[in-house]
Amino acid sequence: MSRLKSIARLLLPPVLVPKAWGSPYEAANWSPRRGTVPGASPSDARNELTPGVRTELVRKARYLHKNSGFVRELVANMAIYSTGDGIRVQAQSGNPEWNRAAEEYFALWSARCEVTRRFSFEECQALVCRGMDIDGEYFIHKTRDGEGEPRIQLIESHRIGDEFGSKETIDGVGLDAWGAPVFYRVLEDGGIASDLPAEAILHIHEPEWAGGVRSHPTIQHSINHVLDEMELLALEKHAVKDNADVARVLKTARGEIDDSGDFVVGGAAGTGEASDPVSLQRIVGGKLVALKPDESLDSFQSNRPSPTFTGFLEHLRRDSALGVIPFEFAADSSKVGGAGVRLIVAKADRRFSFRQMILERRLIKPVWAYVIGDAIDRRLLPPVAGWWKISTVPPKRVTVDAGREAQQNRADVEMGLKTLSDHYAELGADFGEEIERRAADAKVILETAAKYGVPVDMLWKPSGGSAASVPPKS
Repeated sequence: MSRLKSIARLLLPPVLVPKAWGSPYEAANWSPRRGTVPGASPSDARNELTPGVRTELVRKARYLHKNSGFVRELVANMAIYSTGDGIRVQAQSGNPEWNRAAEEYFALWSARCEVTRRFSFEECQALVCRGMDIDGEYFIHKTRDGEGEPRIQLIESHRIGDEFGSKETIDGVGLDAWGAPVFYRVLEDGGIASDLPAEAILHIHEPEWAGGVRSHPTIQHSINHVLDEMELLALEKHAVKDNADVARVLKTARGEIDDSGDFVVGGAAGTGEASDPVSLQRIVGGKLVALKPDESLDSFQSNRPSPTFTGFLEHLRRDSALGVIPFEFAADSSKVGGAGVRLIVAKADRRFSFRQMILERRLIKPVWAYVIGDAIDRRLLPPVAGWWKISTVPPKRVTVDAGREAQQNRADVEMGLKTLSDHYAELGADFGEEIERRAADAKVILETAAKYGVPVDMLWKPSGGSAASVPPKS
């Protein structure tokens, strides 16, 4: 080892000489049998994810989302199962009447909440969720329209940046002495840049480090794998089409074909005359091919694509899906069953729950505070204590045992181990709305039973309990 160190000091510049040779950590030791890991000494993430690096990752990720069905499925699954038909908001102040009024106001605002009035708040959630996987981040500008109404503006990642070599920002984000964002530099059409205060911008991303300012695409680790898969598939498809164009192969001893034709035979044995294929065809039927004595006509059979090739592609896809959602959930679940399926669905559900938490903390709660706070300032809603407190109702959780879990949920609710609000939340329903609907339905049942003089249990009787009865009219 000491001899290798001496040779390296003579042949390599000082900055390239490994400093960890002889370490008890084998991963830190240099070996001529392994390639050099790219990258400089560990530094803050902002220094590793430079504007050029981030832009190139976003460019390739967008290309893959446009052209790779596998990548589109990964991104679509994350958006569909995380946001569904929208993550709903429930006010949690101590005033039930104010809660209902605030929820109705927010629902009315959500219908056309975006500044162009093209997207609802539910659609904005899906767009942001997709952008987090493709671009790694999304920006929301809290602004107002021409009439002074509060609106949100969707800003994609390529719109936040700065000129090359600028010292004013870190990739378009101005920071104070503590590293907190002060402003975001937005690149508008025509080369115009404008600075928006950090209080008006929501930077939505999944943080992976404390020393980072911007974020990379969630699928960045799979870019090379998917690109290689697409190139290999394109080449293999060309090879399969070329092989499919060849039906038969004529083999000759001389390796050439005479100008007289492909299927000319010599004279018959002992006569010097050629056989007549037409006459033979009349006798035996079918089609006959006349060949020379040193020729053979074989059908061509292609072995492409081979099972080895398809297994190699599956390995690339599995590695690409790691870190996003399980491969079996996104692409192929035919090889797993029983407990394996439940484990995969549970892992995917955890991933969706984490994305919902990010959307709730970084998007939904700040937007609620902005919209409802503005309504209180304009006296459209009365001020109450805890007006900013909310809870969210995500879409229905993914499951593979709907019947078994529904039965267990009913038992837990009846035993008091689970509240009705938790039960409805797992179904993606609002507890208050469901209770109102149940009360309205019960009132209609009681009124109808009294109107026609029939017992209530003839109209409805819950399982495991008894319904109140109304005696028939005399």
